[in-house]
Amino acid sequence: MSLSINTTSWPKIRNGAPQGDALLRALIELVPDLRERAAEAESSGRIPDETIDDLKAVGAFRAVVPARYNGLELPYPYIPQIFRILGRGCSSTAWAMGFLIYHNFQFAHFPLEAQDEVWGSKGYTMAPGQVMPSGKAEKVEGGYRVSGRWGYATGIQHGDWMLISSPTDIGAGEIEMRRFYVPVESFTVLDTWNVVAMKATGSHDVTLENEFIPEHRSILVSDMREMRAEGLKHNPNPIWRMPMLSFMVLGSVGPFIGAAEALLETVTNVMQIKVGAYSGDKQQGLMSQHVRIARLSMDLDATIRLWEGHTEELWQDITNNITPTRERRAEIRAVTAHVARSCYEIIDELSRCVGSRSFYSDNPIQRFHRDMSSLSTHALFEYDHLANLYGALRLGIDLPQNAMV
Repeated sequence: MSLSINTTSWPKIRNGAPQGDALLRALIELVPDLRERAAEAESSGRIPDETIDDLKAVGAFRAVVPARYNGLELPYPYIPQIFRILGRGCSSTAWAMGFLIYHNFQFAHFPLEAQDEVWGSKGYTMAPGQVMPSGKAEKVEGGYRVSGRWGYATGIQHGDWMLISSPTDIGAGEIEMRRFYVPVESFTVLDTWNVVAMKATGSHDVTLENEFIPEHRSILVSDMREMRAEGLKHNPNPIWRMPMLSFMVLGSVGPFIGAAEALLETVTNVMQIKVGAYSGDKQQGLMSQHVRIARLSMDLDATIRLWEGHTEELWQDITNNITPTRERRAEIRAVTAHVARSCYEIIDELSRCVGSRSFYSDNPIQRFHRDMSSLSTHALFEYDHLANLYGALRLGIDLPQNAMV
């Protein structure tokens, strides 16, 4: 069974940039191919080479690269839409390739020597990255020595560099948290991604053993998080002033939106021809199905408007030189968790309302359902924790100092 695609409903950005509009149009044209390749991607545990080539051809990996390296340097509201559109076709592709696109943003914070290194030859990098710190590092002459193990190296099969964080011993008993980028070939990739969903992301664990990392390939995590890293001196465009976690979470919730849109579209198509196995009722004529589709359509529309509204409002603040407060950043995290939860509830109901055949292994409905069931457990969308922080703020309680916002 194949899912249809409504090519007239691609996302629109107000006050957009021509290059961004062109990229979104090119991506929406890829959606049918992504759907056709989704089963192959899942069975092989990696994104197909044809998809990588297609994304390179339309310039997707240049979306968050400075113009001086021949990048597109798009206004931020385009980036979440990239995740969303890819998510209409294949959840694993949206997640893995979305992050390889997004991680170019982080390199803008590194010293100019690093930017020249990663962007100077082909104009973009495909770098997997791990947020949670692990391993250990120590300061040595000319750089650092790093060893350890990091999980969830999404897209590692397609990467050139990888971003990691480690507590770093800089001497005299002082420890600081640093961000590093390391050649992918320096890692040992462990075969750990034995999962039942999001299989094509290839999010295996990786290890390093006593790897020397030159000084220019490292920055303080706090400098990156608080937007005071050295590399930003060379990147004046407002996009580089986006808070790192806000940038990441508003984009990474996009696959939920795309999956919900894909299922709403295909389920309504199925209902137009489906007849109840025992009742003989045409689903198209049932009031209960009319009400269900109306409700879920409006729920999804409201969720998208919430997501896009906060994205555009945050971007407007950034372009007006308004630095988002920690409280605002906590709100963004709560919003994205709410969007993920709302989309999954829509996806779950849609996947069940057209009968048992939606759970056959050759039916893409069940793949979207499984993938989003899995992704909804990701720490980025941990609803209770993030809603607790935001609700406490609304009740006058200060954010904890260590809150990841």
